[in-house]
Amino acid sequence: MAMLCEPATDPDRLIRFGAVAAVDLAGALCTVELDDGVVSGPLRWIEMRAGRTRTWSPPSQGEQVVLLCPGGEIGAGVVLRGVVSDAFPPAGDSLIEILGEYADGARLSYDAEAHALVFALPAGGLFTVLGDVHVTGTLTADGDVVAGGISGKGHRHATPSGMSEGPQ
Repeated sequence: MAMLCEPATDPDRLIRFGAVAAVDLAGALCTVELDDGVVSGPLRWIEMRAGRTRTWSPPSQGEQVVLLCPGGEIGAGVVLRGVVSDAFPPAGDSLIEILGEYADGARLSYDAEAHALVFALPAGGLFTVLGDVHVTGTLTADGDVVAGGISGKGHRHATPSGMSEGPQ
């Protein structure tokens, strides 16, 4: 005679699939609509890191997730994010490129074959470094370089006959 699984060990109760229904940023909690239509209460999500080193990347509404339910209890569950879906397809398709794609179109990628780290920002984007920068190779800029409020392209010098035209 076949034995029924105990509720606490039934895989269908321990591991459930669903989509993020709502996100509480202040509480770092989300609710999940499970595949059977049940909506969970507020649950913690799993971050990449949550110790002395921490990350913050809240789930998106509609993002496919796996709900891990200790003892089969939805209320004790934690949300494992990152299940690709039609609504949120993978950001890439390469074995050698690791990348992050952001809601505004910004993209951070590293190509191990090309040895290239690229941070592409959308129009109007700003990249800020707080701290010192040390460059051991050539630094190339297609736009202007401004240091201490002085433009590398547009600065002029006083000459005996007036002002210089600026760099050519």
